[in-house]
Amino acid sequence: MDPLPLVDFVATGSRLPVTAVAFLTETIVVSANGGMLRIHNMAENKCIEEKAVFEHARIYGILPLRGSEEDHRVLVFGAKSWTIVSILIDFGTDTMSIQSATQIFAVADWIKAAHWVRISPTSTRWQVALALAHNQVLVCDAETGLVVGEAECEERSILYAAAFAGDTIDDLLVAAGTVFNQVLVWQFAKRQVERRLVGHEGVIFGVHFSTDRTTLASVSDDRTLRLWSLLLGDSECGKVEPRETLYGHHARIWQCLILEDCIVTASEDGTCRVWQADDSHGWRTVECWRQCKKNVWCIATNPEQTIVASGGGDGSLQARPLAKNARTVEAADPRLVSVPLPPAEALGLENSKDFIRAFAILDRNTAVVATDSGHILRQTIGTDQFSVSLAVPELRCYAMATGAATLVGGGGMAAIGLRDGSVAVILAGSNEKPLLACLHSGPVQRLVVSTADCPRSFDLFTADADNEFILWTRITVPLGEQQVPRWTIRARLALPSDACFATATVNGCWAAVGSKKGGLLIYTIPASMTNSDMDVTFGEHLDYSASLLLQPSVSMPRVHGKLTLGAIAIAKVEHHSCTIYTGGRDGMLQTFTVLIDDNTSVKVTRTASARLTPGRVEQLISTGNQSLLVVTFYRRRLVLIDHFNRTEILSVACAGGANKPWQIYCDTGGYSVGFMQGGELFTYQRQMESEEGAHVPCTRLIDGVSSVDIRSADITTTRDGYLLATAGEDCSLRIHHYNKPQRKGADSLKILAETRHRASAIRCVTFIPSTSQLTRYLLTAGAGSELRCWRLDISARINLVDCGAVLPTKPKYRVERDAPRIMDIAILSSAEEYFTFAAAYSDASIRIWHMDLTSQQFTCVAEDLARTHACCILSLSAVTIDSRCLLFSGATNGELLIWDITSDDVDIGPPVLVLSDLHQSGVNALDVRKLDESRILVISGGDDSSVAICTITIVGNKLSSSSICRYIDTHASSVQCVGFIDDNTAVSVSTDQRLVAWSIALDHSRGCHSLNMLQMSCIQVADPSALSLLSGIVVVAGIGLQIFKLL
Repeated sequence: MDPLPLVDFVATGSRLPVTAVAFLTETIVVSANGGMLRIHNMAENKCIEEKAVFEHARIYGILPLRGSEEDHRVLVFGAKSWTIVSILIDFGTDTMSIQSATQIFAVADWIKAAHWVRISPTSTRWQVALALAHNQVLVCDAETGLVVGEAECEERSILYAAAFAGDTIDDLLVAAGTVFNQVLVWQFAKRQVERRLVGHEGVIFGVHFSTDRTTLASVSDDRTLRLWSLLLGDSECGKVEPRETLYGHHARIWQCLILEDCIVTASEDGTCRVWQADDSHGWRTVECWRQCKKNVWCIATNPEQTIVASGGGDGSLQARPLAKNARTVEAADPRLVSVPLPPAEALGLENSKDFIRAFAILDRNTAVVATDSGHILRQTIGTDQFSVSLAVPELRCYAMATGAATLVGGGGMAAIGLRDGSVAVILAGSNEKPLLACLHSGPVQRLVVSTADCPRSFDLFTADADNEFILWTRITVPLGEQQVPRWTIRARLALPSDACFATATVNGCWAAVGSKKGGLLIYTIPASMTNSDMDVTFGEHLDYSASLLLQPSVSMPRVHGKLTLGAIAIAKVEHHSCTIYTGGRDGMLQTFTVLIDDNTSVKVTRTASARLTPGRVEQLISTGNQSLLVVTFYRRRLVLIDHFNRTEILSVACAGGANKPWQIYCDTGGYSVGFMQGGELFTYQRQMESEEGAHVPCTRLIDGVSSVDIRSADITTTRDGYLLATAGEDCSLRIHHYNKPQRKGADSLKILAETRHRASAIRCVTFIPSTSQLTRYLLTAGAGSELRCWRLDISARINLVDCGAVLPTKPKYRVERDAPRIMDIAILSSAEEYFTFAAAYSDASIRIWHMDLTSQQFTCVAEDLARTHACCILSLSAVTIDSRCLLFSGATNGELLIWDITSDDVDIGPPVLVLSDLHQSGVNALDVRKLDESRILVISGGDDSSVAICTITIVGNKLSSSSICRYIDTHASSVQCVGFIDDNTAVSVSTDQRLVAWSIALDHSRGCHSLNMLQMSCIQVADPSALSLLSGIVVVAGIGLQIFKLL
């Protein structure tokens, strides 16, 4: 027998959860990605070196030994292994290197914490203390790894967390977080429990000592952060109650750090929180930021404690400056001011039951309030003081107000809509009575104010109950104080009969309107409008019949489903193009590119879609081509986000949003917020310190991929490398560029485009075969029977364009969740104008679809009407042989069916061959390969942990199978993915996190093909569920992803 060829899996790229992070210096960060150690230069925002430390284990701890500035010794541990590596920094050439560990040391139990210690304060020889999972501590020599000291706590327990305090063995203090909801504090030298910290209602996941050892912080499964005093007088018989119990996270908390003036926590909810204490209100959240959808696993601070680095479950790593001022405002925050109305006698009223009808923010320091009695009051934000009171009888008993969100030319504007169709306009800096004009014949139902694209001007959009059009007027504020502002009619924006005005904005030659049913209307503004303005006559009914009526150039229904599209911003405006951002009550932010082609028709392309919040996106504020501020509401909290920098700027506990009045005002000097709650006005103001600036964005050292399962991946070639598409449980589709890094430490995987246009999980993603280097098509499918086709325009940047969809049909399914899932897809044929594919469904059906790329329409052309499988179909694969198209399907009962779908019949059944005993249970994965015109090789992976291979022989119209060769001992759990690399090699992946390469050989004695294991490699991807192969490149994805080269 010929010897088997030698092969190896070489890792060339990855994006795995970041499980450990530490600072070497103020700007050098070390992180762990699986078993890989990476060095990042935060000042240059790049990874400069990486090295594999553990082959199989994940790194869960990184502890630098503070010493030499050029040679840093770093303790690294994970699972049951630990080692010491040296990181050398050459300041002359600005280079760094990781020196390999001389030896990896193993212990008998899981390591929960580690610590550098010495025998005595004068000793120069360092040792390593290790806390193990059964409340045992080992002290090992750092050079040899030999155990030089050992202690076991008198109370044995299983630990999920531990921490050390002390520099020497004699004063080494251990905090052990147990699965019995307690923290046991004991000394290594005495082995007795000195403090029993009782109060948590779940297992302890993280503990941390303060530097003076007087306070301990612990976090738990019960979602709380608890602070404990370790002073002798604060305990009773060693039992300690928590000094503080802090709530705020919405899921389990993994880690905590006690700093000099605050505490930082990281949670399963994907956020980090900064907690501070003040004399009047105790501990509270002063800053909170969301890093990913799920799991921030680790946090660390620089030596000066001014920057927090955090590692996410999506593989992201970011460094964020700690805010000097609190960015998170809770309901009891003293800066949140309740503003009661002045006494009735101060307003000259006999009735003391006056109340606020509406309010608006004029500028960062001033709000205006309209009362039920018809008074307009000016209020100084951040105080409970009113400065000016004007009686306006027209405002009695009805008023709705709004204001501009940003400061333009040194002044702001507020508008108040009235019952008789009038609008009152109030300008910042003016104490005169408001400008009053009758714009409509009926009550003003909706009004929106935005800053205009010319200096000292504001656009006002109003609509009445008829909802036939939106009246667009403009107020221009003169420079001279004595001059009257000019109020002009710009145009009327026509509305379709089924559209209800929600919001509007104008920028340059483009206008956009959002409706309460999720629709988007886009208008082009003709250049001739410049000189067609009509002046508004104050105090008289407005005759707008001669004004220009603009019809929408594009009408897009249900951009945000059936929920209100309540926020719009227009940016990157040019004469023939612009970018439109929309936000809706579905929590989504959509991005559209608008172009006028050679035929003067308007073409709109959705280029991005992302869910920013589980709640609602309520406002978008464009402050330039490189900045977009987003206002979101969720769980009674207003959050202001810098979208491009992915930074949470402000978070305020607020009852606003939905139908409750609220306002936010932003400029470079700070932010002001107002909202109504319980009939009272609450205001909050945050001023930026000059040294702090508007806000300091975080440094994203690594971009994340997905913190939940990636269900499907596909790779294809491009001109300068590879394109990798991934999708999964987070409902997002991402396009990555992958290339072998040109230098060590360089990131080989970069996200080019990302969209979330689906409301449910994506199970399948595949590229359509094509020879074009400029355009590629992509197909996604998954829950809710939803199919979508995407076009990738490949140029200087990737544009991802939605080319059509198939959504669940309501007559057949009562609600969308009842629709079957699409479990797998297989491409049957493709051409320049179309492609055909098969889809397998969870209700045992198989459907053949035709996608016309010209008309962007899906058509179902055939299906298995009998639903032969009678159970959920898990996998599909197809091959064309001798002009026949054969489809292979595997189901949860372990059965494999083969279908001849060459004909045009609407019914693809019955199958031409049935293999009923391929696996004992589900056929999770399937791949086929044509050997010649009469033989097809089939490989499969099953829920029974086996890999099977067989040969299908075709003689005339008959198909037959050879003996099935099964391999049940290679994998220890369910085989999730299989695939052919070539005629002689295949790979398989299992939930046991093993990647296996097989050689394929013809077994002459049995007359069938067999498999021989060539190589087995442990992978760091948990729950692997996706595999993609191309020219020796192996992509494995699950919770994270890894890319290998098979050599």
